[in-house]
Amino acid sequence: MLTMKQKNEMGTNLFYSKAIFLMLSKGLMKKFDTFVFDLDGTFWWFPELVEGAEEIYNRLREAGKRIIFVSNFTFLDRENIIKVLKKNGVFVESNQIITSSYVASQLLKNKIVFPLGRGLELEFRKNGVRVCKNEKANVVVVGHDINYNYAKASIALKILLKRNAEFYTTAYGKLWIFKNEIVPGTGLITVGLEYCSGKKAVMLGKPSYFMLREVKKAVKGRVIYFGDENIADILFANKGGFFSVFVKNGVDKKVDRKVKPNAVLPSLKDLLKYL
Repeated sequence: MLTMKQKNEMGTNLFYSKAIFLMLSKGLMKKFDTFVFDLDGTFWWFPELVEGAEEIYNRLREAGKRIIFVSNFTFLDRENIIKVLKKNGVFVESNQIITSSYVASQLLKNKIVFPLGRGLELEFRKNGVRVCKNEKANVVVVGHDINYNYAKASIALKILLKRNAEFYTTAYGKLWIFKNEIVPGTGLITVGLEYCSGKKAVMLGKPSYFMLREVKKAVKGRVIYFGDENIADILFANKGGFFSVFVKNGVDKKVDRKVKPNAVLPSLKDLLKYL
């Protein structure tokens, strides 16, 4: 027999589930001016789009909606992200893409920077950041670096042990899915360097204020945000005052009730029902 406490918890869970699943409708979707999508786990499993993503994008364009992609994905710079999206039938411009690499490039224009990751380095060079590949740099920025090695770690550590050195990361991700294979995320590098240097990296990607500041420059009117991670996406969207939608078929499978999204979708393709 269930206790009164268990019955109350069941009732609360049922009410919570109904409340979040009944909020989406065609009428509601029409009220939003800007649609923001996370990339990894939400709009694509790199380099392929998730089911329904291309049709969703095209319907929103036809409806005159503003569409923005916001991601901690730093494997590629924005120019090459655009190329991948176009190969998949999604035609975007650079002002629709906001990555943590781009955010870092805007913040660090007047610094001498040692970047970890080719995508991050390309974004820096294209935005006028002064890149240095040795310990003469004063700033270390961690991106997704599939060629990270002991030599790079040694250079980064030498820089970080300087008294006035600055330390930034674009993400703390544990895992990344690359061509259906699970591989280590950017957090592997970030946390390792934090441990060795005794310094804490400043987070520039979601859910940071730095990322939110750039996103708010790009969005207009009422904003709805779709993402698959409770902290990087839903907490981020809530901080920005956006209507947040948790997409369940990504990295995080369960809703964090402490974060509280405004709505939940089983998968991104289910959004087609409301467009």
